[in-house]
Amino acid sequence: ISASALRSVAILKEISGLNMRVAKLFAKHMNVNDQVEMLKNNTYAIAVGTPNRLLKLIETKETEKDEDGALSLEHTELIVIDCQEDKKKFTVCTMNDTAPDLMTFIQNAVVPELEERKTIKFG
Repeated sequence: ISASALRSVAILKEISGLNMRVAKLFAKHMNVNDQVEMLKNNTYAIAVGTPNRLLKLIETKETEKDEDGALSLEHTELIVIDCQEDKKKFTVCTMNDTAPDLMTFIQNAVVPELEERKTIKFG
């Protein structure tokens, strides 16, 4: 989870040598509907995204009958919060634009999954 689309792209470049499929879950790459479709039709070993987009994907249901959002943490093993400081010394955890969405994502998506299976690790 990173602070911005720009930082997400930098992370993608850093991990490109892993030769794994990576879901790009941030606003500059695709619109939400395209990402919902992408997640429905594919599985990914790694996802890189921003708090707001992750939150939207957790909350976006494909149909009204769906109980879960487009993004599921059911098989997630590790969540890494990228705390690199920007030029103004803010991180994803301290920036006014990202911190509230990050906390909401953790509270609404991660904590319920932890209560159910207790196997998600944070890094």
